Amino acid sequence: MNWFKQNPIALVLLIVAVIGTGATSYLAVDAQTRRDEAQANLDSQLQKLKQFQNQKPFPTDQSLKAIKDSLEEYRAELGKYRTALASMEATLKPINPQEFQDDLRKAVDELRKTAIEKSVTLPDNFFYGFDEYQAAPPSQQEVGELNREFGIMRRIADELVGLKIGSIGSLKRQEIVAQPPATTPVQPAKPGATPQPKAPAISTKTFTITFTAPQEKLLTAFNMIQDADEFLLIRSLTLDNTSPQPPPRTQPGETSTSPGLPTPGASEKNADTIQAILGRESVTASLNIEILDFPDWESKPPAQSGVTPPPK
Repeated sequence: MNWFKQNPIALVLLIVAVIGTGATSYLAVDAQTRRDEAQANLDSQLQKLKQFQNQKPFPTDQSLKAIKDSLEEYRAELGKYRTALASMEATLKPINPQEFQDDLRKAVDELRKTAIEKSVTLPDNFFYGFDEYQAAPPSQQEVGELNREFGIMRRIADELVGLKIGSIGSLKRQEIVAQPPATTPVQPAKPGATPQPKAPAISTKTFTITFTAPQEKLLTAFNMIQDADEFLLIRSLTLDNTSPQPPPRTQPGETSTSPGLPTPGASEKNADTIQAILGRESVTASLNIEILDFPDWESKPPAQSGVTPPPK
């Protein structure tokens, strides 16, 4: 202890040396730790790089096969969907204009005879909604579509008469003209590129039928139209009761009494002969029905159109 007291400078230097040695040791250990972590990270990155370099570039044969299989499944499902839609379309049969007009007149005569037998009232000058073709037949270009539309409307009207409804008020047809798409700037075709075909617009025709039927037959008529083989959409339905006023509670000449309350002086015999109040109303229904015709990609376009069908 005396030596340290006699040499204070040496004591200070010794203390500084000890502290410096400890700090240097700490920094050396910390640096070694950081170096080990950096080396481990570098080794990991090098390992990943080596694995990446040894892998085959995408896409592999297996992934390409999976994509092709999924495309084939999609085409198969799309084909089933198109087949289902095609099965809902009425058949487009070849027919000449004069034959169409003759069939139309014959159908009207047969329906009028059936309506008389079933006690069903038809409107005057009933012609299945094709009034403009009573005097002159249609053109050859439109007779096919008209005949298909006539077949659907004839079946519905004939089945309604077969149900013995009260009457058919009207049957009117109207064609919905598809609106042209918005014009967009036409991009110039690339040299050697194959022109892509455009999907034809869905052909839509609509007709409105109004008939009067008893309440118990209205639901049957509605389900009959819905169960049609063709793709028909009921866009609107309007119902009107032919007897808006409720049936009277008492017969003419009788005194009205509250139901369930005995009348003073009434005998048990009169109480047992209470008549039920029943209405015999009919309902006038007006249905707006659309006939949808979907594009058929499987059919070949006319030779003069120059349009090729999409690849299968």
